[in-house]
Amino acid sequence: MRLEMKVTLRRGNFDLTTDLSVQDENMGLLGRSGAGKSTVLGLLAGTLLPESGRIALDGKLLFDSGKGIMVPREQRPIGAVLQYDQLPAEETVQDGLFAAYERTPKQRRNLKPASLIEFLDIGALLEQPMRHLSTGERQRVLLAKALLKSPKLLLLDDPLATMGHFAHAVTPLLKRLQTELALPLFYASHTLGNISEFSAKAAVLAEGRIIRVGLINELLQDADLLQKIGLSQIDNRIPALVTQHDLADGCTLAQSYGIGLVLPLRPELPLGSWVTISIPANEIALSRHYIPGISIQNQINGEICALIRRDNGVLVQIDCGTVWLAGITLKACRDMDLKEGDRVYCLAKTQSFSYRSNAEPSTFNQLFDKSQ
Repeated sequence: MRLEMKVTLRRGNFDLTTDLSVQDENMGLLGRSGAGKSTVLGLLAGTLLPESGRIALDGKLLFDSGKGIMVPREQRPIGAVLQYDQLPAEETVQDGLFAAYERTPKQRRNLKPASLIEFLDIGALLEQPMRHLSTGERQRVLLAKALLKSPKLLLLDDPLATMGHFAHAVTPLLKRLQTELALPLFYASHTLGNISEFSAKAAVLAEGRIIRVGLINELLQDADLLQKIGLSQIDNRIPALVTQHDLADGCTLAQSYGIGLVLPLRPELPLGSWVTISIPANEIALSRHYIPGISIQNQINGEICALIRRDNGVLVQIDCGTVWLAGITLKACRDMDLKEGDRVYCLAKTQSFSYRSNAEPSTFNQLFDKSQ
């Protein structure tokens, strides 16, 4: 998949100018609310019309102002789950899904509708008009509709944020689609958590412009950039080796870069398996010393490698074998007199950790149509 996009759009006081070229890559779109993330996805999906420019996918023009080309959304090989999507008011879930599937050429169909409907638990909604659905139900239906197009590119406007517990099931499905179908995915959000699930790379938007494209790990080390985009939440993603399940004490023990961790109990995880755990930066407290006699089970020693000013606080980078990020207030940073090179302890409650989805390769086999 090769995407080329160079367009301009003015809407009221908002002016967007985007120049993006992507070759077979997953991409995060990162920026503050109003930066232009949803607008970029809408332009690609065909729900918005640029004033000028050009959009091409695999050499086929989807939009070209100079040549008068505008391919309708239904004819674009792009699936999209958008926050602001205008759909026929009385269209039922079943009608929408059926239409998307029927418009897809038979030779391109790669998912089984019945299995996808069952997996996303939307069977009971089939007769409902879209306007009657809750936000979470609507997002699951839109995802099913997008996938039944068997798209060459999937656009997601942070749908996992509103899916509740379904997000834990949908995340490994999307990862499997990325590998099984070589399906590139664009994920837009103002947080890094869900973006980093699907892509190691992100395009940063500010005031309608793409100001930086790069690896997320590199973007996190740019203090000026973090201040500009004002990330509301930064998650630490940490690989860990499962070593023990302590049923009596209700916890799972793991090792990460030689560091022992006490995690929420997950007895179904095989001993010796690697998992990815997550903890928000603002859930990590810092201390100058190890603190005995407190309930916090994880006190990880490390060295401060950077202090990054952001909005009303400070993002502290600590080398604990791998980099941990702690979000603290300016007052806390001043009171502790923190400086680069200082040794500190990262304090993390056991229940503040969550497990990221690690799906087995066979988990979703029933969803794929191997008959074509």
